[in-house]
Amino acid sequence: MNAVGERYLLLEQIGAGAMGVVWRAHDELLHREVAVKQLKLPDLDPVATDMARTRAMREARIAARLQHPNAIGVFDVVVQDDLPWLVMEYLPSRSLAALLAENGPLHPVEAARIGGKIAAALAAAHAAGITHRDVKPGNVLIGHDGTVKLTDFGISRAVGDGTLTEAGMISGTPAYLAPEIARGDAPDARSDVFSLGATLYAMTEDRSPYGATDNNLGLIYRAATGKIDPPSRAGTLTGPLKRLLSNDPARRPTAAQAVDLLASDEGPTSVFRRPAVEPRRAPRWIVPVVAALVLIAGGVVGGLVWLLPLVDEHLVFTFDESVTVQESGTGQDPNVPVDALSPVDAAANFVRDHYRQAASDPTTAWNNLTESFRPTLEEYEGFWSKYDEVQPDILTVSARPNGSYTVDVQLTFVLGSSLDVQTYRVGVEVVDGARKIVSSSKI
Repeated sequence: MNAVGERYLLLEQIGAGAMGVVWRAHDELLHREVAVKQLKLPDLDPVATDMARTRAMREARIAARLQHPNAIGVFDVVVQDDLPWLVMEYLPSRSLAALLAENGPLHPVEAARIGGKIAAALAAAHAAGITHRDVKPGNVLIGHDGTVKLTDFGISRAVGDGTLTEAGMISGTPAYLAPEIARGDAPDARSDVFSLGATLYAMTEDRSPYGATDNNLGLIYRAATGKIDPPSRAGTLTGPLKRLLSNDPARRPTAAQAVDLLASDEGPTSVFRRPAVEPRRAPRWIVPVVAALVLIAGGVVGGLVWLLPLVDEHLVFTFDESVTVQESGTGQDPNVPVDALSPVDAAANFVRDHYRQAASDPTTAWNNLTESFRPTLEEYEGFWSKYDEVQPDILTVSARPNGSYTVDVQLTFVLGSSLDVQTYRVGVEVVDGARKIVSSSKI
């Protein structure tokens, strides 16, 4: 047999795995290269095998609804020799799993780039009512030109990759399994997001978040108990990873929010690249911006003036992936001297603690602002009272020649089950022996 469905001419085998064998093939009708996957069905009794075949066809047809630049498209499904065959987009590529095995972990910026593309594909799938169920490095294809595409949507459940859910077992890959799935819940969009986080974790840490082991039962146990090894190489991805890998599905961002969390032209702002000097502009920030009229050359020009100094050529990053931010109190305790910690840790702690208490104790947080920077207390309390909680993650801390610090912080605003993730640049100075926030702007 050379032609599947009397149309797809098999040319060479390009892959094989638990779910089947993949061939590069030629579509004799449309004269294009395609990838054809011969799906494996579990070795069951005839009735169960027929059910698995029907489910595989159904899941493949559902996957064919998804059209996205970061998802491998499904063109056709045919049955030959009583087996389902998927006809898919052909991408000259290697799997992310193969690349990691050969080259080792990725730089956090590159991991963020790839993760953002995966998140975009998942967001489109979830919007179409499709759950992937098996996001992992082996299902991420990296094209020879750097293209990133996610493949095998829904097929893990369709063909019983791993084990069959109907038999009381788990479908999916234990090393990237969401805790709730390990505990017996049904897969959904939130479990896909966890698996995205686990895949990102593997990109930077070179192992599963549940540890470097091939013991599937051990991995499932660790997944069910939510035991995750803290990342050590993720740098500025540490904050996003914490949210994506939350043990509570309700606290994870959606795939669409994960796109925003990870996306930029080169990944998250970090110590790995120097921020560009930005023109003076009026940012949107978390309390009302100070407005002013600027007099220029005897004329009056209306504009908004913000108090954060521009990034200059003397900016020195001192907060890198090896630094662990220490726990502290509110940062305003007069019994804690300003120099009790390293200046970098002290600035990071102060900003983190400030936002932690903003929703629960806005009056204390308001006192952390310089008088010239404060809105009225009523305005400040009105803003923060809208949120149940604010979760800060420090991204970078940079020192300036004048002794002040610029802290980039990622804030997750929690309101019920809704999460809104924003990144802010905060200016910190020591005023009369106490740390104060002198500026804050969205970046």
